[in-house]
Amino acid sequence: MTRRSWIELVILSALWGAVYPLITVALRDLSPALVVLGRVLLAALLLLPLAIRRDALRPVWRNPRAIIETVLVQSTAPLLLLTYGQQYVSASVAGILLGAQPLFVALLALRFAPDERPHGWQGLTGVLLGLIGLVLLFGVDLRGGRLALLGGALILVAAVCYAAGAMLIHRRYAEAPPLGVATSAMLVTTAAVAVPASATVPSRLPGLEATAALLVLGIACTGATLALFYKLITQIGPARAALAFYLSPAFAVAFGVALLGEQISMAAVLGLAAIIVGSVLAAHRSEPTPP
Repeated sequence: MTRRSWIELVILSALWGAVYPLITVALRDLSPALVVLGRVLLAALLLLPLAIRRDALRPVWRNPRAIIETVLVQSTAPLLLLTYGQQYVSASVAGILLGAQPLFVALLALRFAPDERPHGWQGLTGVLLGLIGLVLLFGVDLRGGRLALLGGALILVAAVCYAAGAMLIHRRYAEAPPLGVATSAMLVTTAAVAVPASATVPSRLPGLEATAALLVLGIACTGATLALFYKLITQIGPARAALAFYLSPAFAVAFGVALLGEQISMAAVLGLAAIIVGSVLAAHRSEPTPP
């Protein structure tokens, strides 16, 4: 990897990590459905011209029912679950919980994707470490009562949806342009949440902080990150580009502490470390040596 690729990878991880504190700020004046709608609508407006220019949508929409089903699992449901869950948990904990997505990919692969199953002792150790990390978070760090447990559970289900959606995309759209898939996800999710979100429009305009957070969330942390992520996939390959998934929870914790004054417990730190290391081990694949 070149120095520029490393810099772009770190920027991508930081932008993904910034999603959680930005959601927390936006939720001060907006409903969860409105936050999701603003986020995906702004991202769609950014990605759609690029997708049209590259003719990336046509291969994806040859089977409209399939892409709609995939997007509802991979984008719409987890975005709503994450945002509703963040009403009750800190941005730091939300970032750590959603960082368990690669762990759930490995667990789902045991049943639905034999070629993606965890391999050997490394895979088994990774799964166990990840589960220990989740136990630390739910058993020790989510001490805010039933609402905190509910929020954590919603975010954990969001991570499962992201994992299941990733497997669906890999199975159905491995040959489709990634930009077309990402743009379709934003368009379908916008259509799905538009009506429910319109019923929660506040009676007064949101404050400057919430508005700015939503703009940055939609344009920089959703639209721009998707474009950058797929650019890195083409330049350095999907395995290296996926390093951003493992780095982003650490940025979420750092931003939550620095910008929102959140308190991070030792249980959360240990849980973060266990989930990151466990996810890396569970997702490890041995690659054949090139001839």
